[in-house]
Amino acid sequence: MRKKVKNFFSAQINHEQNYRGIFEITLSCFLLSIVVALVRHLNQNFHIFFIVMMRNLFGLIFLLPQFIKNRGTIFKTKNIYLHVFRGGNGTISMFFWFYAVNSLPLSEAVSLSFLTPIVTTIASMIFLKEKVSKNIFMASFISFIGVIIILRPGFHKFDEGYIFSFCSIIFWTISNLIVKTMTKTDKPQTIVAHMTFFMFIFSMPFALPYLAPLNFTAFVEFFILGIISNISYKLIAEAYSKNELSILQPFDFSRLIFTSLVAYFIFDEKLDIWVFVGSLIILFGLILIVKKKSAKSKKNLVQNSDQL
Repeated sequence: MRKKVKNFFSAQINHEQNYRGIFEITLSCFLLSIVVALVRHLNQNFHIFFIVMMRNLFGLIFLLPQFIKNRGTIFKTKNIYLHVFRGGNGTISMFFWFYAVNSLPLSEAVSLSFLTPIVTTIASMIFLKEKVSKNIFMASFISFIGVIIILRPGFHKFDEGYIFSFCSIIFWTISNLIVKTMTKTDKPQTIVAHMTFFMFIFSMPFALPYLAPLNFTAFVEFFILGIISNISYKLIAEAYSKNELSILQPFDFSRLIFTSLVAYFIFDEKLDIWVFVGSLIILFGLILIVKKKSAKSKKNLVQNSDQL
């Protein structure tokens, strides 16, 4: 009897966590759609290099209370060289991602970004010798079909934005592999703190030639960009730390829905039906990979922060 009562309450807690996780991942997707819209909007008056620097500057400001609370121990690490390399790589990936956001229709840029977890899984198998789902090859083939549908070679003009998008995926994947190595010795907050700091440092030389005065409106917009990016990351980390990937991953597709709505009402962009179909196919391939995975800890969620 006692065991049945315990199982009942355990099931209730799991359901509550699932609902909360779904809410958190969906809210993060909505906030990320605001981020890409802000980047597109800010690029009308500011260079991408300057936007990346300001995004990381306000990200550092967001981390300041935690830095003071922990008396600077948040930066304590034995992997400083890996952090430096990851910061440089993350800066490049963010450059490419922000360029893709400004070169492609927002729905297409977001759709192609769904490839990142699949590419990372394949790279982990090759370079880190990790055991992966047997479905990886089928998932990769299905996702490739989804990409072909989105790009429609021969029927659809190939834009340089696709090159930016694919380059950002490559550098995101490299960052993910580095993080997988660092999480063996460093805490998630340490990885995030170093990432934000070094990305700010590395982005400064690129941004200096494009420095521009900020009026009050622009200052608020950059502030919102930095804060929303960090809040989105925390929501994602919280959601995935307590729930199964297979439960939450389908709701990541809401990122395309929110982004398409924002693009339609703010930038007058219409969602291409082929982009929607291709994205669904890529998502199906991704679900094949994650459906048997267990819930991951927060330390694995810092992998996706280059996109925020």
